[in-house]
Amino acid sequence: MKRLTWLFPTLTAFGVALLSYLKSWHCRSNFFASPDSYTHLCYSDIPALFGSRGLDLGINPYADPANSMEYPVGTGYIASLLARFSNDFIHFFDINVAAIAILFAATIHLLSRQAEHHWQLFALAPAVVSSLYINWDLWGIFALVLSLHLLYRERFDLAGIFFALSIAIKFFPLFLIPAVALFFYLRKHRSFLPFFGYMSLTLLATNLSTVILYFEGWSRFFTFNQERGIDLGSLWYALNLLFDLNFDSLNLVVLLLAFLLTSSIYRPLRKALKFEVSPYEILLLLSFLSLALIFSLNKVYSPQYILWLTPIAVLLLSVSHDRYKELRTYFWIWQAGEAIYHLSVWQYLAEYSGGQGLSEELYALSIVIRIASLAVFALSVARVRLSLPSTGPAHAGLD
Repeated sequence: MKRLTWLFPTLTAFGVALLSYLKSWHCRSNFFASPDSYTHLCYSDIPALFGSRGLDLGINPYADPANSMEYPVGTGYIASLLARFSNDFIHFFDINVAAIAILFAATIHLLSRQAEHHWQLFALAPAVVSSLYINWDLWGIFALVLSLHLLYRERFDLAGIFFALSIAIKFFPLFLIPAVALFFYLRKHRSFLPFFGYMSLTLLATNLSTVILYFEGWSRFFTFNQERGIDLGSLWYALNLLFDLNFDSLNLVVLLLAFLLTSSIYRPLRKALKFEVSPYEILLLLSFLSLALIFSLNKVYSPQYILWLTPIAVLLLSVSHDRYKELRTYFWIWQAGEAIYHLSVWQYLAEYSGGQGLSEELYALSIVIRIASLAVFALSVARVRLSLPSTGPAHAGLD
C-alpha cells in the first residue's frame, strides 16, 4: 500500500490541471479574443506569443533583436521546441497545457514526499489553479522544487544542475543564491563546491551559444526589465493610480527599500542561528522571504507569480513545530488575497480594453490587499521561525 502513496497526489494534480484547462475552454473556443479572455479569467501569454515572437515560423526565438522572446533562454527554447509540433496557436496552447499538467503533477509528487500533510495546499489554492497556463513558469518552478528536494537529499551536484535550469528558464531563483550560500556555510564543509560548480557549468552551457550568436536578442530580457516602467500588479502601479505618483528613479527606490527590509531581519536571523536550527529550514525561510520581497517591490507582478511562492510556503509549513499549525490560517488569508487580486486584474484589463470591468481605484485596492496579505503570512512565518529555537531537525516529519 505504501508504494501507492504517490497515486493520490498525482491523480489530484491531474484533476486540478484538467479543471484549470476547462476554465480556459471558453477562451480557447473563442480564439483568446480580447476583452473576452479577460472577462472569463482565461488569458494566456502562450497563444499570444506564438505568432508575435515568430514561434510559428520555426526561427530561433532570439535571432531577431527587435522581436525576440523577452524571457531567459530556457523559456525561449522550450516554447520554440513545442512550437515545432504545433499547427497553429490553439494547437500550441494544447501542447503546452499537456506539458504543464505533467510538470504540475511532478511538482506535487515532490511536495508530497517532503510535505506529506501539506502538499494539498499547493494543489487546491484557487489562485494556483487559475494560473497554471498563463505562462511557462511551471517549467522553472518544477526545476527549483526538484533542486530544493535534491539539496534536502544531499545530492548537491544534481541540485546545482536543476537550480541553474530554473534560473535559465525564469531567472527568479538567481535571487535565492544568498540563501543557498548561507545553507552551505551553516553546513561547515566543502559540499558547496559540487553545487556551485555544476550550477555554473549548466548556466554556461544553456546560455553561451545564444550569447555568441544572438547577443542582442539574448540581452533583450535584461534591457526590457531594466527599461520598463511601473506595470500591472506592482505597489508602484497602485500608488500611481491612487495618488498619481510617478517614480522616475524606481530602480534606486526598489534597491533602497530591499536593503532596508533585508537589514531588518539580520539581527533576528543571527539570534536564530545561535540555536540548533537546520540549515535546510533556514534555506526555505530565506528563499520564501526573498521571493516575497521581490514580488512586493518589483515593477510588475504577474498573476502566475503565485506559483513560485506557494511550493516553498508548503515546504515551510511541513516543519514539525506546534506553532506552525496556526500559520495555516495565515496561509489561507494570503491565498484569499491572491485570489482577490487574480479576479481583479482580469476585470481591470477588461475595462482597460473597452469591456465592462473594474475601476482603477478598485484595482489599486486589490494590489494593496495582495501585498498586505502576503506580508501578513511572511511576517508570521519569520516571527515563528526567527524568534523560537528549533525543537528538532527542521525537516522533522519530512519523508
